[in-house]
Parts: sequence; structure tokens; C-alpha cells
Amino acid sequence: MASASASLSLAFSPLLLPTPRPRPYSRPINPGFPTPLRLSLACSPPSRRAGPVAAVPDGVAVADVVEKDWSFLDAAAAAAAAGGSLPRALAAGALSPASRVLAVTPAPSFVDALLSGHPCELLVAAHESLYVLAGIKEGHDEVRCFHLEGGGGGRGGGVVEGVPERFDAFDAVFVCYFPGMGVSAAALLKSLAKRCSKGGRVVIFLDQGRQSLEQHRREHPEVVTADLPTRPSLEKATAGSKFEILEFVDEPTLYLAVLQFQ
Repeated sequence: MASASASLSLAFSPLLLPTPRPRPYSRPINPGFPTPLRLSLACSPPSRRAGPVAAVPDGVAVADVVEKDWSFLDAAAAAAAAGGSLPRALAAGALSPASRVLAVTPAPSFVDALLSGHPCELLVAAHESLYVLAGIKEGHDEVRCFHLEGGGGGRGGGVVEGVPERFDAFDAVFVCYFPGMGVSAAALLKSLAKRCSKGGRVVIFLDQGRQSLEQHRREHPEVVTADLPTRPSLEKATAGSKFEILEFVDEPTLYLAVLQFQ
């Protein structure tokens, strides 16, 4: 009987052992990293000092980002503020505390000078350089900053297409560096006519005039893509428009053109 019991126990012993459970298939964990941003920098002619590349913000859907070096204009604007030419340009805008102002391609030091001496109701800055806009926003959070895709030309050929249409009726528009916008004077005025208030002024100026422009053209050809408008070209651009020329100065050390929207 004992031997029968032992053989029975040996026969059923595999049934008493725990059944091995199949190991679940472990899938590799998806880290969920976003698709890497493809950012290619177009090669530009070398300049004296390479400009830093700004991050691409949301909403700027571009495959290739070109960040030019605009830093040389900030030093020039600071020198002009100390030398006296910048206050003359600001005075030409006839600003008041209730003014709505648009600054196209401004340097951060220009924004500093404008806000410190001429407080206004609204200041909008439009520039093709994301790095310059970041510097302006860091120093003055109240300034509304907008990116001009492709410089002043814009995707649809308008100069200020990057500025939302709710920002209009500007009392003063400062075109701080016309040679870097890549547009004609006629295209500039046609675009701004949709945004200016009645009696609004457009001030096109360049610190140190054509003397500095020729130096910029040699040292920063990737930025300087056009010439300053002459008086005949401005008269031709204003023909048939609602702009009239109030003041025009074209000297080796000062360029200033003031137009008024009728």
C-alpha cells in the first residue's frame, strides 16, 4: 500500500506544481520626442561679426530660416541718439501721448530713445530679425512685436503684411532702415496707406546718411539690398497717392524724408 501511494504521488506531482505564466510581451517605451525641427541656415557673405540665431517661434512656418546680422545698426542708432540726428527724426513724427506708432526695422536703441522721450499710446515694432524683436520685447514688454517674413517684401508683396490688420490708424510710421527692406518707395507707401490715420506721418531716415550707407553696403551686403530713395523717386512714388512730401534732407551725414498722409 505504501508503494502504491508513493507511485501515485509521483504520478500526480507535476500537477501540483504551479503552472508557469507566460511572460507578457514588453513593447519598447516610446519616449514621445517630437519630430526634430529641420533648420538650415542659408549661407550669407561673411560679415565682421556673426549675428546669433534666434529660435523659431510657433506660427513661423518656414523651412529655411535666415537670420542676418543687424547688430551694427544698434550701435549706429545709439551713436545717433547721442549725436543729435535721432532726436530730429523723432521730432519729425510729431508724436503725442495719444499717438499710435509703427516702427519698421527698428534697432533696440531706437525703441529705447522713442519710449524714453516720447511716450505713446501704442508702439508696434515690425522686423525680419527674430533676434532683434526678442531684444526689443525683453527691454520693453509693452511693445507689440511682429515678424516681417522675407524682410519688408512680405509674402503678398505688402510691406507690413506681418502686422495684424487690427493694428491700424497709425499716427506715425518710422522706417528705420529702408535699404534693408528690399522694396521700392512706391510699394512702401502703397502698403502704409492702408494703415495710416488722416494726417499721419511717414518718416524715412538713416543716421549718418549716405556716408554710413556705403560703409554698410561694403561690410554687410547681405542686409543692404536697396538704395535710399531720391527726391525724384519719392515724388514719382507719391504721384496719384494721398501722401505729400513735407521735408526732404539728403546729405552725406543725414538722410530724412517726411511724408504726410492726407
